[in-house]
Amino acid sequence: MIVLPRPEDKSTAGENHDCLADDGGTESTARKTRRERGVRTATAGSARQGRGYAAVCWRLRWVLLGWILLAMAWPALAQQEPLPERVAVEERLTALEEGAGETGPSDAEQATIELLDATLADLDALAELEQRREALENRVEQAPQELLRLERELESEEAAATRVSAAELDELSLDELETRQQEAVVELQRLQDRLAEVNAQLLTAQTLPERAQKSIADAMQRVEQARRDLDELDVNDVAADDPRRWQRQVARALAEARLLYHQRELGTNTRMRELDQRRQELLTRQQARQEAELALLQNVIERKRRLASEQAIADAVRDDPLLEEGHPVLVSAQQVNRTLRQELLRANDRSNVLVRESLMVRSKLDQVRQLERSLNEQIEAIRGSTLLARILREQRRALPQVESQRDLQDEIADLRLRQFDLARQRDQLREGERMANQRLAEAGVESNAELVDSLQRLYQSRRELVDRLEQTYGSLLSSAIELQLNQQQLLETSRGLRSTIDEQLFWVANTRPLGLAWVRQLPDNLALEWREGEWRQVLPTTWNLPSAGALAGLPLLLLATFLLWRRRRLQTRLARLHEQIGRLRSDSQLHTPLAILLNALLAAPGPLLLAAASLALLAGGDAIADALGMAGVQLSLAWGVVAWSRRLLATDGVTTQHFHWPEDYVARLRRLLGWLGLALIPVLGIAILARESEFGLSQRPLALSLLLLGLLAMSVLLARLILSHVPFFGVKLFRLALGLTMACVPLVLVGLIVSGFEYTALSLVGRFVITLYLLGLWILVEASVVRGLAVAARRLAFRRALARRRAEGKEGADGGPEVVEEPPLDMEQINQQSLRLSKLILLIGFVLLFYLVWADLLTVLGYLEEVALWGGEGDDLVTDALSVADLFMALLIIALTLMLARNLPGLLEVSVLSRLELKQGSAYAITSLLSYTIVGTGLVASLGTLGVSWDKLQWLVAALGVGLGFGLQEIFANFVSGLIILFERPVRIGDTVTLGNLTGTVSRIRIRATTVTDFDRKEIIIPNKTFVTDQLINWSLSDTVTRVVLTYGVAYGSDHRLVHRLLRQAADENARVLADPEPQVFFMNYGDSTLDFELRIFVNSLGDRLFATDEINCRVGELFADHGIEIAFNQLDVRLHRASDGLERRVERRSAEALVEPHPAPGAQGDPGDIETGDADGGEAGGDGR
Repeated sequence: MIVLPRPEDKSTAGENHDCLADDGGTESTARKTRRERGVRTATAGSARQGRGYAAVCWRLRWVLLGWILLAMAWPALAQQEPLPERVAVEERLTALEEGAGETGPSDAEQATIELLDATLADLDALAELEQRREALENRVEQAPQELLRLERELESEEAAATRVSAAELDELSLDELETRQQEAVVELQRLQDRLAEVNAQLLTAQTLPERAQKSIADAMQRVEQARRDLDELDVNDVAADDPRRWQRQVARALAEARLLYHQRELGTNTRMRELDQRRQELLTRQQARQEAELALLQNVIERKRRLASEQAIADAVRDDPLLEEGHPVLVSAQQVNRTLRQELLRANDRSNVLVRESLMVRSKLDQVRQLERSLNEQIEAIRGSTLLARILREQRRALPQVESQRDLQDEIADLRLRQFDLARQRDQLREGERMANQRLAEAGVESNAELVDSLQRLYQSRRELVDRLEQTYGSLLSSAIELQLNQQQLLETSRGLRSTIDEQLFWVANTRPLGLAWVRQLPDNLALEWREGEWRQVLPTTWNLPSAGALAGLPLLLLATFLLWRRRRLQTRLARLHEQIGRLRSDSQLHTPLAILLNALLAAPGPLLLAAASLALLAGGDAIADALGMAGVQLSLAWGVVAWSRRLLATDGVTTQHFHWPEDYVARLRRLLGWLGLALIPVLGIAILARESEFGLSQRPLALSLLLLGLLAMSVLLARLILSHVPFFGVKLFRLALGLTMACVPLVLVGLIVSGFEYTALSLVGRFVITLYLLGLWILVEASVVRGLAVAARRLAFRRALARRRAEGKEGADGGPEVVEEPPLDMEQINQQSLRLSKLILLIGFVLLFYLVWADLLTVLGYLEEVALWGGEGDDLVTDALSVADLFMALLIIALTLMLARNLPGLLEVSVLSRLELKQGSAYAITSLLSYTIVGTGLVASLGTLGVSWDKLQWLVAALGVGLGFGLQEIFANFVSGLIILFERPVRIGDTVTLGNLTGTVSRIRIRATTVTDFDRKEIIIPNKTFVTDQLINWSLSDTVTRVVLTYGVAYGSDHRLVHRLLRQAADENARVLADPEPQVFFMNYGDSTLDFELRIFVNSLGDRLFATDEINCRVGELFADHGIEIAFNQLDVRLHRASDGLERRVERRSAEALVEPHPAPGAQGDPGDIETGDADGGEAGGDGR
């Protein structure tokens, strides 16, 4: 149940400080509004009487307290010692300064001089305060007589409407009228300035209780502190003429005078406010009378100017017989003059309009300037008070609505051009006789003296019109320029003032915090509001039918009726789209957007009906009806979004049929969204009603309770929604943290409302809900894009398969190839570059949308610049004062830096570098350097935002760099080596390198180390310093052609020319061997057992080395076998020397196989004797390389 506001409801009886601002004028206005709305009740009257009694008690409390304290302190004041004379203090000070000499005063003398200076300053302040007190007493004494005078002037103003009449003004000349108009403008300006001053005085009087309360408390503390200081001096028997006693005495007298002054000021505040209210009423009536008189003057001046112009034309053609006869040349000239006359009349009318608009804009500008002057004073005076929020809201309502005339600049340009044309015509009209003869000659008319004379008179009249036009256009141009400048200044001033007010309202509590007392009284207040709530009287009067405004919702009503009529056909079309999903010949990328649109149309009738009723309320009701209409529009939007989302999450909806989300997950989301929609009803409805009607929620417990319950329910439901992540998103920490942060926002809003920041919370509710809409739309669009890319990839694969099948079946197939429905491609098979680019475009687009939603609240963050976290003093500061805004900006820069460092290099590689013909590894080097640059720039920018002065910090950074360079020498060496690798590029991503005994392919180059993957697919981390300082072989740096050397050994006695020819044949027959450089065969050496040959070949890439070696070795073996070439192998003769020759002969007869694998002979366990080994003549098998 929503409780609607009462115009007369200002505050409760407990909010006494707000009641101090109530006055008779406001109360009468409230009663008038109450009678108009017909909602006056006895309960409201009794509550108002209670508030008035409480306000009087609040005013009297501080006055009585001050007088009681003064009475208690009167005995002490009677016994006070007389204050020191100013002359005595000055003489003592002069004596000390003259006796100091050239060396200057000592420390004790300097302390005495400072005490005397402080005493003189307090004496001056005391004298000034006495003057202010006397002025206040004079104003209070003269207040009754001044009030009677104002009452008499008010009565006289009511009797006399204006001082002059139109008949009196008609007797004055045009010059006298213009002079009087200028005087009236000056008088109106004076009245506006005076009225602005009185308004500022009323605003100051309205905030006086708050300021006086603080001033009285401060003065009481100062009085007590001065009394304690004097008692301490008495205990120490300090002399009466001691400077310390003088300073304490004057300080106590000043504090007591301030206490009495503020008490007197507070006690007379009501009378002074009544006097200022009468002045305000009188000045308002005088201003209205002066405006009426000025309008009368403008009308008379306009009429006289028109009459003067018509008279000028009539005089020009009077008593001209030729013109009366209708001579064509004269009639044509007369027509030109008549056109100029009409132009002159239009220029005069436009000039009068611009003068009125200029006066109005100037009045608004003065009003805004006065508000701006008093705003900062009021903010400083009652900062942190709920009264400040009320005053700020009133000032914001008082700001004028400014509408800039965009076509004024074009009008000024046209006026300048027209002035140029008129100046040219005026120069031509100086020679009237020549122009008359020329015109007659052009018309072919015989010239005569009478005709030339008539033409000259018309031209003379035209010249006078041109002169008048030129003067009028000059005045019109000046008025237009002045109006444009005033409008620009008014726009800038009003925009800045509105921004300041919004900023202060956002950060100032406008109600008291909700405590335990509010909770204890909640049941009784709920019952009372349910029985006697304002909604019972206000709701029946919000919309009285019939009303022409009700027709505003007719188009939406017709649209809803049309959608209901076509509902069955829309459902059929949607079912047909779902059936075509997954079929290669029928499915397309447009199926998903079309299905989403059809679901939106099916969910639209109900929200459209609610929106139609809301528009009717907006167009045909009063302020309360407008608030209900705004709430209805927002609720219709929420209804439409929730209903649309639930249709998409149906069992056979888009999420299951198109996006392939799990059915149990979709059902859970659908159920949670339904509950979330119910929670949005009280949140949006009450928040918009409270914001549009500006009623306090703390005095309406029913609305406040529903709002708090709705926000708590939203937090729980959002947390459950976020934890149920979309399947293809995966569980990512950033998304999870972002979602949980969004779920905690309603809890923050609850905390703001409980703390008294209702305006802040209500300003955030609507934007937060729209942000939720945009996040849901983001998920939907991203899922649609991913599915669109999947469909495109699948159709591309299907077309390629059909093309291959047609090519294969072209020779014998009469019919077309059989169409086979292939399963959909997995999401991971989508082109990653397109997906990444699409997501980045979505990110940029939705960031702009979020900015549009929150842009109008970004100005309130300027308040955070005034909240300093820390600061310092001195000339050698490394950091400036740091505010909360600086901290938030630094965090934002860091977040933006991380996002750019992560996404911008990839975007550059996808969109630009992939389209360029770059060398291997160049794209990686560019993107890596770009990442380093982004991180470095972001770090410097964030430090600068935190107030770190680079001109002083650079020496600290240099010293720190030297220290870290020694302490972390290896890490810095690897970092610099990584930069050298990226710039010089001795190795690149994909290069095959050999470093020591390690050979592999470079896979990653990082800041500290480089990753090399060897041929066993093991990743080896190598510090970057190794690539710069050690010897490195890069097999693919500039040329991928490498040489392979194959060594073969043949038996002695082989035909070496035949071997040479066969090896060359094997190389020429291999396709991997390059013809240029050509293969080479060399007879290298007579070995111990072989004739050594080398075959030297060149291959195109490193990957061809092993394959070419294998193929050539196989071919050489075949050729050698076919031609009887024996591959030699090593032979070894072993001789055993014994005393007996028989044993030696027996061993020589053993076969070679037995010698290769010898078995111990019987009796060999004894002394083996000496063993002599040596190479026997034989061959060595080749082909394994050397």
